Amino acid sequence: MARRRNQQVYPIPVRHRSLVERLACKFKRLPGRCNVCGRYSRFKIGSENLRESVHCSRCGSSNRQRQLAARLCHYLSLVLDRRVHDLASVPRSGCPRIYNTEAQGAIHEQLRGCAGYYCSEYFGPEHDSGSGVDGVRHEDLERLSLPDASFDLVLSSDVFEHIPHPYKAHEEVRRVLKPGGRHIFTVPFAYGGFRDIRFAELGEDGQIVHLREPEYHGDPLRPEGVLVFTVFSLEMLCRLDEIGFRTVLHELYSPWHGILGAGTLLFEAIRVPHSG
Repeated sequence: MARRRNQQVYPIPVRHRSLVERLACKFKRLPGRCNVCGRYSRFKIGSENLRESVHCSRCGSSNRQRQLAARLCHYLSLVLDRRVHDLASVPRSGCPRIYNTEAQGAIHEQLRGCAGYYCSEYFGPEHDSGSGVDGVRHEDLERLSLPDASFDLVLSSDVFEHIPHPYKAHEEVRRVLKPGGRHIFTVPFAYGGFRDIRFAELGEDGQIVHLREPEYHGDPLRPEGVLVFTVFSLEMLCRLDEIGFRTVLHELYSPWHGILGAGTLLFEAIRVPHSG
């Protein structure tokens, strides 16, 4: 039987929960202010997996999405030289050029009106990058149709584990980023491991070869879920360095914004010139 997201087979750190976390889990809710929609909210806790739970009662954003929003707000505050508290307060013009690898969800809804904002989805190998599917742009992250050095920022939230050749996709992300541009992203990460955990790969005939018991994550575009190819570990940081990124690892904790629990790691890969 294939494993679902709430049956993770990679290690997550077990640590002592704070009093706030224990109370939130007990009462299944937590008051605070959402840094995606900018409104005071009651965060709803639907499961013990706090990374994928703790949903904003206003916009539906999850803990993981607000982690991304927190770093995005920090970046925009620096670039715009003004405090950006939440994505709802991002100015519609004068922003950096942002490419979001998802064309749906709470973050997308807040950014879609910004000038220079670009988004896409992946609809399958039968489509060419840059083509439209039901009015939404399709992009294969391994073969982006976007010009070189065209974006200041790329966003992805638990996307790269579903890509057969994730480091080829990282190379493409680096290509479309301007020098100094950043890829802010989350991925499942095996704490304490050294090598990436490969669950599946593509054979020479293009068919999927399962290396472990298949794991599928929930996906709004695919009711059956989407296959996990890789769970990342310290190897990822080394590979990103070889590709030409300086990667910063952030561990976030902000219960007021509904960011809490284990697994709150976020990565910020900054494009640097290739040596030589």
